[in-house]
Amino acid sequence: MQNDSGGYELRNSFTKLASTSKDITTIDIGASTVSVFEGMFDFLSYKTIMTQTVEVPENHVVLNSISLFERSRSFLERHSQINLYLDRDTAGLKCSSAAKAISEKYNDASGIYDGFKDLNDWLVSIT
Repeated sequence: MQNDSGGYELRNSFTKLASTSKDITTIDIGASTVSVFEGMFDFLSYKTIMTQTVEVPENHVVLNSISLFERSRSFLERHSQINLYLDRDTAGLKCSSAAKAISEKYNDASGIYDGFKDLNDWLVSIT
């Protein structure tokens, strides 16, 4: 998946790499809502789930690392609603909690896969 610096985030079952500078990936269609994912497989899982529903137009951010959340904030906070689909580990939950303290626009949407590490793990378990 290409990131906003023109590099590529490369993933397989053995490694996570970036071809050049590590960066976020934004998908901007001009929507007022944005959904945020920690990694590309969570984003792809979300898109798979959404094919089964009436998909509402929204923008997307793939952080490619939870440590890049701050870099995404200027893009995120231009939206009226920000849905966080972060991992349900210590770092992801801490980031979601901190974001909700910043603004009411942030919504921790990870409750739908409570009991699983992330959205992708939940989707794999039900298919």
